[in-house]
Amino acid sequence: MGKWESSETEELKRFYKENNVPSDQLVKDKVVLDTFADNFNDRLSSGKKFGSKEVADQLFKLRKSGRLPRIRD
Repeated sequence: MGKWESSETEELKRFYKENNVPSDQLVKDKVVLDTFADNFNDRLSSGKKFGSKEVADQLFKLRKSGRLPRIRD
């Protein structure tokens, strides 16, 4: 997995909150996760591209550390 810069992590948190889909639901459906990852990558100004698994891993890491915004479903 590539190293996440703080700006990329913050953008992931913003994008996650905007999409309003809980992480558990997001990773259950590969198509939804792939679309989320693609759209997230399009927003990055760094030019990096993260795979779906990398995005899911980072979301879970943030959730486990209590830094992922809460989403109500």
